[in-house]
Formats: sequence, C-alpha cells, structure tokens
Amino acid sequence: MVEYEEIKKLILVRLEAMPSNIEIFLGGRSLNKEELIEEVKKDTELGKLIVEMQLKYLRQMKEGF
Repeated sequence: MVEYEEIKKLILVRLEAMPSNIEIFLGGRSLNKEELIEEVKKDTELGKLIVEMQLKYLRQMKEGF
C-alpha cells in the first residue's frame, strides 16, 4: 500500500500544476492555489480533506468514472 506521504507528494505536484488564478471554495472559504498547497503541506484538517478529494478523483479517473 502506498504511504500517505507519497500520496501527499503526488497531490502537491497536481496542485502545483494548476493555473495560478484558480480558486476553490472549500470548508466555508475561498482558497487560491498557494493556500491549497500550504494547507496540504501543513497537514491541516483542510489539507487532509484536499488530499482525500484529489485521491478520490484520481481513483475515479482510473476506473473511468
């Protein structure tokens, strides 16, 4: 099984590849690209949710939705 830190690295690469002007409304607030990356790096509750959401998306892509 892949460790959480490896998954986190993958998600950070995905977030860094996003356009710089992206904003996502999550957890009752709007977050820009840099804030999303910072939340994941700091392992906050919101950062863990971002990782979980991105991982779920990748799994669904693998299965063809």
